[in-house]
Amino acid sequence: MSAVPGTPNDASHSFREEKHLPAPREEAVFELVVDEKGERGWRWFVGLLPFDLHLLRNLGRLGQNRFLLYALTVRGIRARYKQSLLGVGWALMTPAAMTAVFVYLYSLVQFDQRKQFPCPPALYLLFTLSFWSFFTKAVTNGSTSLVSNMDLVTKVYFPREVLPISSALMNLVDWVLAFGMYVVVAAGFTFLVPSAKTHFAAAYPFLPHAGWLWLPVLLAVHLLFILGLVFVASAMQVYFRDVGHLVNLGLFLWLVITPVLYPLRAFAGGRYTMLININPMTGIIDGYRLALISRMNPWDKHVIASALVAIVLFLVGYCFFKHEERHFADAV
Repeated sequence: MSAVPGTPNDASHSFREEKHLPAPREEAVFELVVDEKGERGWRWFVGLLPFDLHLLRNLGRLGQNRFLLYALTVRGIRARYKQSLLGVGWALMTPAAMTAVFVYLYSLVQFDQRKQFPCPPALYLLFTLSFWSFFTKAVTNGSTSLVSNMDLVTKVYFPREVLPISSALMNLVDWVLAFGMYVVVAAGFTFLVPSAKTHFAAAYPFLPHAGWLWLPVLLAVHLLFILGLVFVASAMQVYFRDVGHLVNLGLFLWLVITPVLYPLRAFAGGRYTMLININPMTGIIDGYRLALISRMNPWDKHVIASALVAIVLFLVGYCFFKHEERHFADAV
């Protein structure tokens, strides 16, 4: 006796029902909805926004994948220096070479270095270039992280923001080495070289002080600013490969308006003062200087403004990245 259609004994009918099950309903962003018409209206509005508003949920998922983040960061560090003769020594080459070149150029210019620089020029350049090199390497590597890992993006599901974050974090090793070189050189010239007393010890005695406690906080602000840029650049790089060239050009021009190769006081009151002051990296670099070199409170008004910009940029960049994440696998 054949089964009656529509009964549980009808296997083919059950298969068709299971095959055409409706897609699971997405979680609404706004929970205060009173009717179906209003719900459709909110969904239509949220769909037009170029941001993912589930910030806390996304950050929670990122925290659950912290071991994956650690593994990718370690893998990137090992791959960078694998089969390299100098290894991590390359992290010291760029700041050391640039310092030597600009110290020589400054020696050709007649000006009072003690009035312009808060410390000897060689130490100032080693100090600022360690932070700037970290910034440029993290932004450059992070902006290409999705494109360079397209196999992972297209074949495995995981929070895609892990890739740009790990690409930025692996450059912290280079920063630690470059900053350590500054510490060694400053301490060596201050305490070990008697002939340097008139040039170094009298103008800048290198001694640890309480301002160094602000270093982790300033570094966290610096990292938030980097990640905000990286989220936007890496997402746009998926659709437009020109973004990589634009990032390199922008970083080169950005160096000109950032007090890295010159102290901020050198352009005080000049025609380019406003352009330099509205630069967020000016506040970040000057915050390091105030806390570690000048032994002052680093939270000047332009440093606070840069910190606020870094926080806002991180939140906006992260929401934009999560909104575009669903299209990465198809666009890469």
